[in-house]
Amino acid sequence: MSSCTIRIERAANGFEVEMTDPKIAAANKNSGPDKPWKDPCVSYVFKTSAEVVAFLQKNLEKAIPMDEYSSSFDAALEEEDDD
Repeated sequence: MSSCTIRIERAANGFEVEMTDPKIAAANKNSGPDKPWKDPCVSYVFKTSAEVVAFLQKNLEKAIPMDEYSSSFDAALEEEDDD
């Protein structure tokens, strides 16, 4: 199951949103020792709180996909049934 951290802070010109980029996190997880690790935290700056909310509404499902949660939950239930 993936996790995503979202941090919101007030910036001098609005708000800064920092969140885990799921594509970078997956690339880090699947990379070998010859590929460098990349920080999955990406920052965005918005002028208004409405822009922050719109960004979160647009990107929350991408950051925390439901199908991955469902698959993990289903796998846990199957393990429980096997016991």
